[in-house]
Amino acid sequence: MKTKNFISLICFLLVFCVSNVSASIVNSTTVQNIAAKYRLTVVEIQTSIKNSSGDIVETMGAGFFIDREGHILTAAHVVYDDEDGTVDELRESNQDKGKDENRRGKTYKYQVIFNGKKYSAHFVGSNRYVDTAIIKLDKLPSDEFLPAVLGNSDEVKVGEFVVAVGNPVGLTNSVSSGIISALNRRDYELWFIEDFIQTDAPINPGNSGGPLINMRGEVIGINDATVRSMDGLGFSVPINLASEYLERMKKEGDLKITPLGVSVLLKNFPRSSGFDDIKKISELLDWNDMADLIMVAEISKTNSALVMEVKSNSPAQKAGLKIGDIIVKFNGYPVNDTFDLRVALLKTGAGKDAIPVEVVRVSEGRRNTIVFRIKFENRQKKTDEFHD
Repeated sequence: MKTKNFISLICFLLVFCVSNVSASIVNSTTVQNIAAKYRLTVVEIQTSIKNSSGDIVETMGAGFFIDREGHILTAAHVVYDDEDGTVDELRESNQDKGKDENRRGKTYKYQVIFNGKKYSAHFVGSNRYVDTAIIKLDKLPSDEFLPAVLGNSDEVKVGEFVVAVGNPVGLTNSVSSGIISALNRRDYELWFIEDFIQTDAPINPGNSGGPLINMRGEVIGINDATVRSMDGLGFSVPINLASEYLERMKKEGDLKITPLGVSVLLKNFPRSSGFDDIKKISELLDWNDMADLIMVAEISKTNSALVMEVKSNSPAQKAGLKIGDIIVKFNGYPVNDTFDLRVALLKTGAGKDAIPVEVVRVSEGRRNTIVFRIKFENRQKKTDEFHD
């Protein structure tokens, strides 16, 4: 009996070891295949910025082909200086393809390196709210190139194997691998909308704009090296968040959000028993009515889009929004937190009029649902001129 058990144990261990070796071989082979394929997809982007005094700043990053027309998807911070605000001037100069592109006293020039050859490119559009942009080659490569296959980042699971391709410190087509460590990272406040995929695959300067690829060879994220805190942490913009706005970037250039003029609770605070929640809400809103505070504290447990400030003469103030209102819908999009509100603002775009905004307002211990019509002025502002 003991002999049979011993033999069974040996067989189990052999099967276990063979399975692990097989998985290792499969993973290694898959990474090799992905690396070979994406050599025909990933490019190095060199951006030269010349200011009015003649000083030149050069940056580099990565990008990847998304179609046969020569459009390249990358990170927005790779192709323009965020301090300059909007980039409409870049798009307006597209009729002069191949020439330097001017904006705010600065001259931008793009060079794309693919298969060892340099190609000039021009700006097409950007979504600076999520740090993505599109440039396009002035002339298609003479060598074969392959558009990336875009996957579904909503299906990504923690623990999946992934591959990152980029140009760290100028080392073209460098490949690193790792696993998905976490999803929905939103705590960095580097970009207006954040929903990062976290990976332990190294993502260093020069990797920004390159693809994060799953084991099926599909791009699930755009690598973003602006988030750097410690070794073993890499972050990527989910491809679904980027691809949703590709056609708008091509048509509109620099995507815009019209200022709403409110500040909302960035995220819900940790809940506790007793009166701590009520005290916190009281401090945040500068309220003293106990009945209202109890109800707002209860409602905001599941919806943290609590209005903390309404700017003077803003569209929100003119429509009638007040401190303490809880936004539950914006232009038909459900809102549960600041992230949802920011996404709804981006989806709505700029220059829209009479946008419906549904709020819950607590008064005299009663919950009231009100729909306001927000009228936006037809003007553009930089992101840092408004909260949401």
